[in-house]
Amino acid sequence: MKNKEKWIGSLILGLIFIIFFVVNHFFIQKPKSNNEDIFVPTKESIPDATEVFNDKKVKGKRLTVEIKGEVKKPEVYIMEEDSIIKDIIIEAGGITEKGDLSSINQAKKLKDGDCVVIPSIEDSNGRMMTNAGGDIKSQGRDEIININTASKEELMKLPGVGEVTAGKIIDYRESNGGFSSVEDIKNISGIGDKTLAKFKEKIDVR
Repeated sequence: MKNKEKWIGSLILGLIFIIFFVVNHFFIQKPKSNNEDIFVPTKESIPDATEVFNDKKVKGKRLTVEIKGEVKKPEVYIMEEDSIIKDIIIEAGGITEKGDLSSINQAKKLKDGDCVVIPSIEDSNGRMMTNAGGDIKSQGRDEIININTASKEELMKLPGVGEVTAGKIIDYRESNGGFSSVEDIKNISGIGDKTLAKFKEKIDVR
């Protein structure tokens, strides 16, 4: 009888152990395992708001600049704020075979709304023009001065133009991308209709 009770007691203990094992495995360990599988983003894995903003931020101001004359792709271009004339020349595909950069300051910074005019070798060394009879003749540099490319010394050859006025002419064309017409030279202080009349036939633009 006592052996039977011991056997029953052992069986009950065994059942309790099995129940404890089952409960511990399915109701305690498993949730712990599931919790480990849940992804909890850490501070390092969350993108910094400043980094996202910087990636999308436009770097610097944009300039709208036109380039024309002896370049392969004359056009209006959008340039970076710190761009120089050389940059837009490259953007326009470089100069043509007739292009002349001897009078161009390629290191000059561009400004919004600038118009860069690249002259030709013909402008620098003389130009071809048609006379009243329709024949083509060549006029030398001393006879016709291109105010978009002439040096200070060449400008001073014009009647009524001294060193100070010649400097103003050069400053004006560098700031405004050149003269669009002969009449534009009257925008220079000290040059009016009377002064222009003295040398109007001796200057030209392109």
